[in-house]
Amino acid sequence: MIRPSSPTLHQFAKAQFASLGASAIDLGVTAALFRWAGFTPFWSTMCGAIVGGIINCIANYEWTFRGTDRSRRGVAMRYMVVWGGCILLNAWGVKLAVALLSDNSSVSLPLFMTLRIVIAILVAVLWNFNLQKHWVYKR
Repeated sequence: MIRPSSPTLHQFAKAQFASLGASAIDLGVTAALFRWAGFTPFWSTMCGAIVGGIINCIANYEWTFRGTDRSRRGVAMRYMVVWGGCILLNAWGVKLAVALLSDNSSVSLPLFMTLRIVIAILVAVLWNFNLQKHWVYKR
């Protein structure tokens, strides 16, 4: 069990804060590409996740998991593996959810973004934090 003052809880809070900032940019890019550029839910999610992932990697390296003995290159290589899984889980999760709940050609922006946020939260908590803490940035 995590104690309220534990280092893991503190890191988890920092990781979630960094993720919120990166996610805001990710979602902005995603919504803009879907709404104004006519991208499909899958491709707008992929592009937004790429932009958000770059920002998240930098924030986690410099702030959340600061003090890692890994080089930037070592972190970047491991991060790309985790990030690749994250992007695929987000993009395919959104694609599946949209297919189950709507006709792809008529999905509304509010429904799409709601599904995108729910999937992103699940992926962040179940995939990203643990792999980043225990493998990407591990000291």
